[in-house]
Amino acid sequence: METRWKNSALLLQGVLIVLLVWALAWFARDEFQGLSDDDDELPTPAARVEGNLVFIEPAAQAAAGIVVQKPQPARYLASQRYFGLVADPRTLVEARQRYLSLSAQIAGVEGQVAQRRADLARIEGLFQEGRNATRRELEAARAALVFEEQRAGALQAERRAVADGVRVVWGDALAERLGDSGTLLTRAAARELDLVQFAVPYGADPRGQTWRVAAAAGQQAGIVGTLVGRVPQAIPGLQGETWMLSTPPSGLPAGTRVRVLADASEPIEGVRVPRSAVVRFGGKTWVYVQRGGDRFERMALPADRVLADGVFSDTLSPRTPVVTSGAQLLLSEEFKFQIKNENVD
Repeated sequence: METRWKNSALLLQGVLIVLLVWALAWFARDEFQGLSDDDDELPTPAARVEGNLVFIEPAAQAAAGIVVQKPQPARYLASQRYFGLVADPRTLVEARQRYLSLSAQIAGVEGQVAQRRADLARIEGLFQEGRNATRRELEAARAALVFEEQRAGALQAERRAVADGVRVVWGDALAERLGDSGTLLTRAAARELDLVQFAVPYGADPRGQTWRVAAAAGQQAGIVGTLVGRVPQAIPGLQGETWMLSTPPSGLPAGTRVRVLADASEPIEGVRVPRSAVVRFGGKTWVYVQRGGDRFERMALPADRVLADGVFSDTLSPRTPVVTSGAQLLLSEEFKFQIKNENVD
């Protein structure tokens, strides 16, 4: 009897606990909804967006902590990085040797041509005078001259082909004066200098810059290079137009991958944009400039012109007001319509 009473008491306590929890949840429902509504009404800047312009009232700017400043003047020495390799001069050595051999043969044949031409003139004179020269001897002399002239022409054509082969692979600068001493080609063949080929983007003009060449994983300053000219043949594995530099002997083996650094000869005038003003969106770097009391425009910046304390720009003037605090807020306001609220069906 006592055990049954205890079980009934425990059952009654359990039912009361469930009822109390349910009642607490029911009456707290309105209070929780009120708090949620309050959270949704947190003060935010009232902004309007038109294209890449964000309109926000001055009072809202102050409440959001938006600060506008004019950038400081700055100078930037533009620098570009390219990739290349130390060229192998063996084909140049072989081409020069072949060119010199053909030149020697041509000189010998041209001597024979001169001799055959003199013989023909002598025999023609004798034949015309009717003395000790037959028509057969005259025809043989003419045939001998034609043979030597054809030999000379064939050798000259082969020598031109050697020069054209160098031009196709190495460019005009090395194809000229193949047989002369002291040229760029002879110095490269003698390893008195290195030739470095590198790739630049199509349409770019690398002239008018100072050059340095550094090993891909090594020295930072590099050695000074001199621009030779454009090379017709592409570099395997690199996209773009091929150009060539000459450098003092670096000791690097042929085929070594290198970095080619190009510095502009004159610095660019512009401004320094503080890092706090820079935002990233869509894989690009942006800054907001003030176009009026309540209007801000998003403008692109070159991401590769980094200074020690900011980003360099030659598209902004020192008189252009730039948002140095609150740029990320403006970006959020500009693109908040693209953000989907996952709590709304």
